Amino acid sequence: MMQRFKIGERDLESGARDIQVEGELDLAVAGKLDETLVKACEQCEQVLVGLGRCAFIDSSGIRLVVYAPTDQVLRVLSMTGLTSNGLVFDSAEEALAALGASGHSDPAAS
Repeated sequence: MMQRFKIGERDLESGARDIQVEGELDLAVAGKLDETLVKACEQCEQVLVGLGRCAFIDSSGIRLVVYAPTDQVLRVLSMTGLTSNGLVFDSAEEALAALGASGHSDPAAS
């Protein structure tokens, strides 16, 4: 049974914003999450995204990529296994090309 997509938000005592994703996160609703994240990032320095109630996610739910990490940052990303997931790129152009090839039409490249 399909679970309806829903976003919950709350401010934490630390001043961070907590975004809770419920239901199914796919291409049809990814824009709603993008809008929520943009607003939250404008208001807070720290934003958390909770997926404890997210029943399903497709590749459109993975919207963040990073590019041009320094050597030290790349070492940390490599040690934690984050470079093997296709979300770390040498340049913005490579990141955008990879996102375009995977069907992302509105990437949030950082």
